[in-house]
Amino acid sequence: MAETYKLGPGRRIVNRLTATMARRGVGASWVLSTKGRTSGARRDVVITPVTYDGVRYLVAPYGEVSWVMNVRANPHVTLTRGDVKLRATAEEITGEEAGHALGTYYAENRKYVAKFMDVPGDHTITDFVAVVYLYPVFRLES
Repeated sequence: MAETYKLGPGRRIVNRLTATMARRGVGASWVLSTKGRTSGARRDVVITPVTYDGVRYLVAPYGEVSWVMNVRANPHVTLTRGDVKLRATAEEITGEEAGHALGTYYAENRKYVAKFMDVPGDHTITDFVAVVYLYPVFRLES
């Protein structure tokens, strides 16, 4: 069974450092800006998009967290890394496309997310399609 992601003091420090790096254009992470679903205020979170078959996706490896609910409420998002700012609409997807994006994300970030994602060790695309409802996937459209 997968562990539940908990945002403790150590993880907060890592997230701040990663956000600083993303704002300076260093690393693979981006800062995702959304509109808060209840406050309407801008909310920023560090995220690592994944590209599968030439399309960029946002994957929620920790499940239905705040940024996911914000994107569902208002799908217009901004991704920032260094001087690059991308405005996009995020469309939540399911099925095989989402399974492929989730599988790609898992393969690229396994070291960080494997203990939080409930997929078997000898996983196939079918395994990722079967659990995509637990780990929301959004296709980004410019």
